[in-house]
Amino acid sequence: MKKPEILVIDDEAEVGTFFEFYFREEKGYPVDVANSGVAARTLLCEKSYDLAMVDLKLPDTDGITLLKEIKESSPGCEVIIMTGYSTIKSAVEAMKLGAFDYIDKPFDELEELDNLLDLALQSINNKQRFIRDELQKLASEFSIIMADDSPLKELLLLSKKVATRKISVLIEGETGTGKDLLARFIHANSPRFGNPFICVNCGALTESLLESELFGHEKGAFTGSQGVRHGIFELANKGTLFLDEIGEASPSIQVKLLRVLESGEFYRVGGERPLKTDVRVLAATNKSLRDAARDKLFRED
Repeated sequence: MKKPEILVIDDEAEVGTFFEFYFREEKGYPVDVANSGVAARTLLCEKSYDLAMVDLKLPDTDGITLLKEIKESSPGCEVIIMTGYSTIKSAVEAMKLGAFDYIDKPFDELEELDNLLDLALQSINNKQRFIRDELQKLASEFSIIMADDSPLKELLLLSKKVATRKISVLIEGETGTGKDLLARFIHANSPRFGNPFICVNCGALTESLLESELFGHEKGAFTGSQGVRHGIFELANKGTLFLDEIGEASPSIQVKLLRVLESGEFYRVGGERPLKTDVRVLAATNKSLRDAARDKLFRED
């Protein structure tokens, strides 16, 4: 298992010096220190990090902004927010945006710091192990294809390029041609790899079940709904959702999917307030959606 790459972002020189000693000398981990947002962004462009310690208050930006940028460019990077006692509310908000946790400055309790960093590093190790295992599976699944079939080589090379772009992708092909494998390949080569990949077959569920599966539901939304259910658009946040047989989705489901694609917002069934999500959607069909749109069976937008 490779050692985690660590970035500390804090304008206080003593904090940077402390973490350089703590990580490099005590733990044996590589660490970089940035004392401003500009310096941090330069480092983030040059290399990827597994753990970032980010101060909320910086001279040229704020930790919330940097948190969003780090999670956008490196979703698998764990972020710990460092905060003064007067900014706990902001730190809690940061956790809602994807921070692993927060810790108060000054670091009066080194045991608390040790425990928090141990948890973060364990999470990083688990992600690295997951990524390694998934890549080994994908390498095995695609090795024969890459060796024996030039057209599929071209498809995979194109898929690698598409994987890095912030776009939804439609995969067309007959049943049994490996559309789900191609979707996993795209996810594995995207910045979202290491975050959830969830597959839903739109043709295998009734409209009401599919709606509840995708968007979740509130307590009492319908008979038998005894509690809140978190839908896949919540569970797959920061990851990828693969909608197989998208051509089977009803017009009502299509409208709700369009809202998510356009605004990143959705409502749980029975919900009254919109929820935000950051999910990349990959879809597949064994039908011609152009023909379905022409026949008014599928929305053109």
